[in-house]
Amino acid sequence: MDSVRGVFAAPARAKRQAELDRAVALHESGRFDEAEAIYRALLKGDARDAEALHLLGLAAHQRGRHSEAFRLINAAILAKPGVALFHFNFGNVLLALGEIEPAASAFAEAVRLNPAHAAAWFNLGKVRLSLDEHSQAVAALRRAFELGPELPGARSELARALIAVGDRSPGTKKYHAEAAGLLREHWQEAEDPLGDRLMLAYCLQEHGAWMEAANHYRAVLEARPDPANEVKAHSNLANCYNQLGRMTEAISRYRQTLALAPHLADTASSILCCLNYDPECTPQTIVAEHRNWGRRFADPLYDRSRRHANDRSPERKLRIGYISPDFRRHVVSAMCAPVLERHDRGRYEVCCYYNFPSADAVTGRLRRAAHLWREISGIPDAEVAGMIESDGIDVLVDLAGHTSFNRLLVLARKPAPVQVSWLGYFNTTGLEQMDAFITDPHSSPPGQEAWFTETLVRLPDTRFPFEAHEFYPGVGPPPAGTGGHVTFGSFNNLAKVNRGVLALWARILERTPGARLALQASALEDAANRERFLALCLQAGIERRRIDIRPWTAFTRAALGYHDIDIALDPFPFCGGMTSFDALWMGVPVVTLASALVAGRQTASILANLGMSELVASDESGYVDIAVALARDRERLADLRAALRARFAASPLCDYERFTRALEDAYRRLWRRWVERASQCD
Repeated sequence: MDSVRGVFAAPARAKRQAELDRAVALHESGRFDEAEAIYRALLKGDARDAEALHLLGLAAHQRGRHSEAFRLINAAILAKPGVALFHFNFGNVLLALGEIEPAASAFAEAVRLNPAHAAAWFNLGKVRLSLDEHSQAVAALRRAFELGPELPGARSELARALIAVGDRSPGTKKYHAEAAGLLREHWQEAEDPLGDRLMLAYCLQEHGAWMEAANHYRAVLEARPDPANEVKAHSNLANCYNQLGRMTEAISRYRQTLALAPHLADTASSILCCLNYDPECTPQTIVAEHRNWGRRFADPLYDRSRRHANDRSPERKLRIGYISPDFRRHVVSAMCAPVLERHDRGRYEVCCYYNFPSADAVTGRLRRAAHLWREISGIPDAEVAGMIESDGIDVLVDLAGHTSFNRLLVLARKPAPVQVSWLGYFNTTGLEQMDAFITDPHSSPPGQEAWFTETLVRLPDTRFPFEAHEFYPGVGPPPAGTGGHVTFGSFNNLAKVNRGVLALWARILERTPGARLALQASALEDAANRERFLALCLQAGIERRRIDIRPWTAFTRAALGYHDIDIALDPFPFCGGMTSFDALWMGVPVVTLASALVAGRQTASILANLGMSELVASDESGYVDIAVALARDRERLADLRAALRARFAASPLCDYERFTRALEDAYRRLWRRWVERASQCD
């Protein structure tokens, strides 16, 4: 944003002022040649005439002669350094020359000299935003908006900066909420209405108003946006459906996104994650889709002729690298932290590669457990792969798979001799570059090998340990003993609760008169989606009066909700993981229907380790029968309530030392196998 007029000291000679005014009038009317001739004539009389230097430089800038403009306006500043307007237009010239940081300095000097210069604050904020200095950008753009709310783009750019800060402050919704407030009633007035409506939809999405956000995304798509915005709208609409538990619609939108932008590996990963929830999707289809992902996105990055230079001593100290976006308050860290802390330091070095833009107390705990800690968020895949190789990682363990913020395109380059998938994903990655998938006999019984590109490595007991945190309360008395009726419950992701699950829950409630069903899920916080889900329950035969919708809480407080739950009902084919841990630790038995894949056998594995496989059904009728029989046996419910926590604490699930040694043994076997094969290739 350039400005021709400014406030100048009165010239000594009236004739000069008259000539300058005439030149400015010509300049403003677009008669540049005539204006420039007058500016040059004035400079012949006084080569240090700051106003003439500035205005001639401004004309040169407006006509695309940026290098000349740089020289002229710089000379004006040297002649008269205290004029904010000179610094402002100098900043614009620097921007045109691609000198971003010097431009920021020029705009900063302009607002120092004139704190009421709204346009200078605006340009300073835009430059700070382009430099990823998001907090400073918000401060500058907020000031610009306060001084000049009518300034073109001021509202939109402030919203954009708030979104950037919010995206880097996970768990903090205030920035997206403020941005939504700026845009909600004004997006139609923007220079780019569809762009601002997309921003509004995104803010609502991040704030948890998924149905409202979805409505805006659909409206943007109906308006036929440009290709880039069409991709964004389809992708984020898919994300909204994903959060709302509407997986069929999510998959459809992800596929439309991928058709428009075939290079988006993350979008293809999102499709794979969603397929795990689909009860109609066979294991054969799921593994085929994962293999296709590997061939399409990973294989072109893999140089099979490369040879790793790692020392091939089979029994030497190994460097184990863990790569994850979840080294923070997250279920993955809740399971892996006790393992990372217990690695045998004499035989293994722990190296962590953290792919998330923010940290918390859990991050600090994991950092202390690591011999080497690397922050890799935002670093290109090839560079991260080079970093891992330079660090001499022997066994690289991926903890994300196809979940959000994964770095599978790093692993596609095979930066470590041995690469392992563990914990964070519940299926094959589909990558030939991954050597092993860590599992257990209950999660992956014999016969599942064909469904993995990786070799299945079964630990003796479980594939995930459990650590009881300080936020777990004590176990309360069984509610059926005091309330008179049995309360079933499920605190799982709503995406797992499909029509088939609701049909079985309806049969259980029908055979258990007076029983209630308590549900808790983030997707049920959206009022419109909650009504939609309750309508599905009614269609399945579950009356609304028998359902209690609980307010959603973060997983650190979810366990409190089990005080008045008697029996947890596991969904299928994607069953619970941490939710099942929570329930059982709180003395609540979980009834599960084991299905074919790892995602459908998590609870079965947990129950097997507790010696409670009688709660694992092999078919739908068995699932209903087990739940109904348990509801009728109040004495057994009371006994389980009293004894479950102690049984859990004494089980292999809480034996971190045993688990860590078993995991290390698996790593060592895989390392020895690589050494043997590498030696044979020499």
